[in-house]
Amino acid sequence: MNRVSIVAAVAVMGLTPSLGFSVGPAFAPRLSPSALTSISPHSSPLALRSTGPASLAQAQLNRRSLSRRTPAATGMQMNFLVEGLLRIGSCMPYILPMMDSLAYGRFIFQKVPLISMIFMTPLQPFVELAQAFPMLSFVAFLGLFLFVVRNKKIPRFVRFNTMQALLLEIILIFPQILTSSNMGGLIPFMFTEFISNMTFYSVVAIVVYSCLCNLRGELPCKIPVISTAVFQQIGGGAGYED
Repeated sequence: MNRVSIVAAVAVMGLTPSLGFSVGPAFAPRLSPSALTSISPHSSPLALRSTGPASLAQAQLNRRSLSRRTPAATGMQMNFLVEGLLRIGSCMPYILPMMDSLAYGRFIFQKVPLISMIFMTPLQPFVELAQAFPMLSFVAFLGLFLFVVRNKKIPRFVRFNTMQALLLEIILIFPQILTSSNMGGLIPFMFTEFISNMTFYSVVAIVVYSCLCNLRGELPCKIPVISTAVFQQIGGGAGYED
């Protein structure tokens, strides 16, 4: 059987499209377009050489598409870094109420010196700075309220925590009135100690809860009364944005 009859038989049987070969004058096998599209960009160099210029162009396009993923990955890393800084920055305003709460923990510190070391050691630089500049706490309070809480350009997550820390700072004025010099002896010493201890424990619990929520990326909005007052000032719901 000659070559012409072989070609005719193959054409009649319809094997040419299914095999992906086209029979030319020299009976040289070529890959059909469907076979070219199935080539992976990770194919071996021998496979790429045997497929011709079209497959090489396809491989180059695949490499370019893979290389375009690098900026996206970099953007994700940048977003992760920015979000991490926002979470840490949202915890910083709580330094103000924690500094003021140390005065209420004096009875606890006398009985358990270890607790004094745990809280006084990280806050000591801020306490010394506030003692060196008596108006610094007041200036920091006004600055946070005017330039952070009222600034719509700052993420709501940061503004919410800042306002909550400032409200906690304001609330600490009331136990200070009750415990200052026992109100001229009108309040028993045991009651004064109880108020001081409970105030310290409450502030520590609120600050720890808020910081843990911030580090987890959650809004610390479940504090009774205080969080409700913050929502009235900031507006919106429990989301990140207004």
